[in-house]
Amino acid sequence: MELYIIYYVILLLLFVYWVIFRNPALNSISAFTSAQPSIDDQVEELDENSHYHHPTWSHRWSHPNFTEQATRAWRKEPWYGDHQRLSSDFLYSKGIHNFPWGYVIYRTVYTAESDKLWPLAIAKLHRFINHSIVQDYSLQVDRYGDNSRPEQLVQESRKDVIISDKQRWDGAGIEQIRQHFKSYLGKTKLGMDRGRGRFEACMVIDERSLKSIIASPEPGSKRRFRQPYAFVGMVDGWHDLEQKGNPGYSGFMRVEIDYLWELYEYLGIWSMDELCPSAPPGFISVYDWWYGEAMDEEGNVHKFPTRPPGLESRARE
Repeated sequence: MELYIIYYVILLLLFVYWVIFRNPALNSISAFTSAQPSIDDQVEELDENSHYHHPTWSHRWSHPNFTEQATRAWRKEPWYGDHQRLSSDFLYSKGIHNFPWGYVIYRTVYTAESDKLWPLAIAKLHRFINHSIVQDYSLQVDRYGDNSRPEQLVQESRKDVIISDKQRWDGAGIEQIRQHFKSYLGKTKLGMDRGRGRFEACMVIDERSLKSIIASPEPGSKRRFRQPYAFVGMVDGWHDLEQKGNPGYSGFMRVEIDYLWELYEYLGIWSMDELCPSAPPGFISVYDWWYGEAMDEEGNVHKFPTRPPGLESRARE
């Protein structure tokens, strides 16, 4: 009886040896799996003749209004080239590789509560941005007429990149995010070209930002301009800590979510350090497309008495 047991044990050991060391098919699968980089590290080579793509997306973006033929058609419409209209100016100044447009967003909170709130916050963020896009048209209908075509095109052509990985980004700091984003810019052909909103700065949503978005009134509500304001973090991908030119600038600011669309447009013209308001020591600069504000870490707002230097021409007229 004992001989049979020894015999089967030997057979089992031989089988295990064969599976691990002698099966080429399994070896090739194992090697392929271990060689796969983290999805956050993958880089899609970009060029000026195709739409933007990020490897975190399951498929390439396409839209019937942004084919070569469709683009040629709407570029002949009367509104095209109206530089006083944000959406029209945005479409005029962007090539095919700028679409879809949108932010690179880093998620840095992964609690059980945040798992429930995250999709709600992202959906609300989308509503705020879409509302901001159409607001410029709504305020000047007499001038623009009943044609909201450029605003519709801008809304349809937005797609954000979500960087989300609990093991890597849970509680991540600003410099960790900046270095990862900067590395991404350096690995792409177009990322090193300035003047593209997506490649100037990245968005950070931490626990405070997430809860501020959830707690905020809906866009269009009369209460949306009352405190507490909904905000997100914004990290300058080009900021150099060793740079001495602007000692008061940290390469980070918060942005009221009402103004994310306008900020994206302006990041195609100015650098983030030109747009960032100054804040007193111990406070965080807040971009609001106007005078600028200062927040404490908890999100309490302190108004600036005067418009920060450098923002004279950045505000809503």
